[in-house]
Amino acid sequence: MACNCCGSEKVVELDAYKDYRHFRCEGCGYENFVRSDSAIAADLYENDADYIDDLNVLTSSDDLILWHHLKAIKFIQSKFQSNTTALDVGCFNGFFVKKLLSLGYDAQGVDFNKSAIAYGQEKLGLGMRISAQTLEELFVQGKRFDVITLFEVLEHLPDAKTFLGDVTRLLKESGVLILSTPNNKMCWRPILDYPPHHLSRFTTISLEGYLSQLGMNTLYSAEQMSSYELVRHYVGTFFRAKDSASLRGGEFRHKKLTTMLRRGMNKMRKVLGVLLTPIDKLLHLFGVRYISQIVVAEKRAITK
Repeated sequence: MACNCCGSEKVVELDAYKDYRHFRCEGCGYENFVRSDSAIAADLYENDADYIDDLNVLTSSDDLILWHHLKAIKFIQSKFQSNTTALDVGCFNGFFVKKLLSLGYDAQGVDFNKSAIAYGQEKLGLGMRISAQTLEELFVQGKRFDVITLFEVLEHLPDAKTFLGDVTRLLKESGVLILSTPNNKMCWRPILDYPPHHLSRFTTISLEGYLSQLGMNTLYSAEQMSSYELVRHYVGTFFRAKDSASLRGGEFRHKKLTTMLRRGMNKMRKVLGVLLTPIDKLLHLFGVRYISQIVVAEKRAITK
């Protein structure tokens, strides 16, 4: 068996996780979980307690702006002028689309979670800037974009390579794809990084291998170390029911309390992030990572 990312034949089968077979490439660190019926469905996400809670907990669309979004914004602003066309694939309620619009970019988003789309259309005032259109529908319409963002999506898919190929078709020549996933080298693995929530695990090397096969040149990559996110996720495990009622490993108990705590943590994220920066930089220097990573790649120009 050859690795989907780097093509290496150093793929080994690890112990199964529940009824999923588990494979790892020793060459690039890519892992995937395989089951005959592991296809994802929109209703799993639309009706999942965690995704519903994410909508109810919000006090501002900026609550969902994380490290990888900030990295993406910094890159976009360094390379592209206002009115640049941008597509956020897997946009959830459109919070990042709203952010790009506020910065002067011509942004839109798509997601198959119709509940989240309806929320963003109404509550965030995004209207038809976000929709449940498929990538194929956009392609047939002749839509092409200067920038496509794909945040925390690939790890959910049983066939990430085909999906990523469909995404890159929507890029203009020399267009840029900004992609983030959880880092397989994370120092502590939360339950959400297992099936059925996550079906793949990537390193920056494996992501770059994927992108290279699809005609993309990597421009930039980075790995996050956030002790704030580490503590937040670890503490959160104590408030979850120990069952499979949520895709992320158990629905939150004591909803009023956890909602209040999550809103408070959202408000404190920026301040605590700044205060913990020296610790995070030191940990990063020693190779400690948590939780995200980002890769920016440019579509190769077609040579005639």
